[in-house]
Amino acid sequence: AIENSQYAERIRREALARSNFERYFTPQLAQRIASSEGATRLGGDKREVAVLFSDIRGFTALSETMPPSDMATLLTDYFTEMVDCVFRNEGTLDKFIGDAVMAQWGAPIGSSEDPDKAMQAAIEMMQELEKLNKKWRDEGRPELEIGIGLNFGEAFAGNIGSERRLEYTVIGDTVNTASRLCSAAGPGEILISGEMRRAL
Repeated sequence: AIENSQYAERIRREALARSNFERYFTPQLAQRIASSEGATRLGGDKREVAVLFSDIRGFTALSETMPPSDMATLLTDYFTEMVDCVFRNEGTLDKFIGDAVMAQWGAPIGSSEDPDKAMQAAIEMMQELEKLNKKWRDEGRPELEIGIGLNFGEAFAGNIGSERRLEYTVIGDTVNTASRLCSAAGPGEILISGEMRRAL
């Protein structure tokens, strides 16, 4: 009875951890993390990561011309497709920052293919946005344009925040450079660093 109770409790903890991780990680990666020892205490360490930032161009001006409900629907459709591109290529959704998407490959579990997967995700994001824009155009809705920045290098990966709220993320110069590349990218452009190019 004690063993059954402990087993049931372990299954419950794994299910809870997995559901939390699935917000950020692909289901397969979430399963691996949740079933590993100390999954809820991911800690922090330095990792080689590929970081992607994607940002909508002219979003502020566009949002001022649309009712909030229409804007929310448009963003939900957009984010759903962008996150699918990340997950299809085994990336981790780090966070949404306003209308921007931040994703990374390499933490907490990495592979030598991370830069290639990140690059593929960026290309697919552009392709999926083209399909979305065609659909929105046919429906008489506004279209979106994005710029994407990619970088590769060492970053700190771990739980960052306060005692009340922690989130798993990557921070450091590698991340900041990816963000700056995204800001510099024009509509429909993917800008990559030299480090990213060499890693591909």
